[in-house]
Amino acid sequence: MYTEEYVPINGINQYFLHYPSSQKEVVLFVHGGPGTPTSSLAYNIKPHWDFCSYVYYDQRGAGRTLKKNKTKAEDLTTEVLLADLKDTISYIKKKYQTDRIILLGQSWGSVLGTQYVLKYPNDVRCYIGNGHVINTRHEMQISYDKLKQTIEDAGAKGDMKKLNKLSNYPNVTKEKYFGDMYRIGRLQSKYGQAVDSKTWKTMLKSPTAKLSDIYWMLKGMRLNKELACTLLDYSIWDVTEYQLPVYYILGRDDWQTPSTLAAEYFEKINAPHKGLHWIENASHITDVDNPVDFCNAVRDILLNYEPLSGESSAGSAVVSTSNILRYTPGLVRQWD
Repeated sequence: MYTEEYVPINGINQYFLHYPSSQKEVVLFVHGGPGTPTSSLAYNIKPHWDFCSYVYYDQRGAGRTLKKNKTKAEDLTTEVLLADLKDTISYIKKKYQTDRIILLGQSWGSVLGTQYVLKYPNDVRCYIGNGHVINTRHEMQISYDKLKQTIEDAGAKGDMKKLNKLSNYPNVTKEKYFGDMYRIGRLQSKYGQAVDSKTWKTMLKSPTAKLSDIYWMLKGMRLNKELACTLLDYSIWDVTEYQLPVYYILGRDDWQTPSTLAAEYFEKINAPHKGLHWIENASHITDVDNPVDFCNAVRDILLNYEPLSGESSAGSAVVSTSNILRYTPGLVRQWD
């Protein structure tokens, strides 16, 4: 059903979890955080995933990869993780004897995934973004406004008091960012707007999970604190030209990385093919909240990410999601 292994990647022993099939396509999952591996969630989609192989790996400074390697905070940079990803993709191509690699970046993984395909557009067949990061400061503002309105509507005075303690949010400094994100994240989880207990329970039920994984996850989150703070300056809002097919899978109820902003940005993208899949009844971790529709979305992407025989993709941007594309312009403000 699955295989696990450690492989030398860019000077470290990196952990891989494989769910192989006889099909040539391989989807490589790039997890979020930074420092929060999701390989223990991989089993959750297997009952609904029968169309290609898929692979998870724990990034440098995260999970079981951290367990096998001595890693310092200063070793963790976007540039180093992108170099790791390049070696990872080369290894997967060789192992599966295929160039049909689809890169799927989730949350922080969408930062790595986007930067990778902008730099190496010919390395993968298409890119899928899930729980997508677009502009961190703007996302923080949208998330805060949504949460405040929800708490007001609920008349929850205690929670409003907690929220008001974050008086400068989202205009936080890098020194306060990590702590404030933790505090607002707890409130978001309570109101179904971010990762909640369902995700952690799903992880603990995994056939690959061990109690020690909790320790290494928490250690990885602390180790990646400085890297996480660099996201405060992150934005791809003005980057619109992609040289490969681009697809987004967005949870309708995702306010952790607000799907409304991701959908607005997606409208601006120019790519040979593109498609936006909305996942209903899903927040930030769509493959946990609604694994059936998540898997159906990936299946649809794999069926549609290349032009039909004889067609030219030059200069086109084809939305291949038919009736599940339901984005309405103007859902969020226009940013200066």
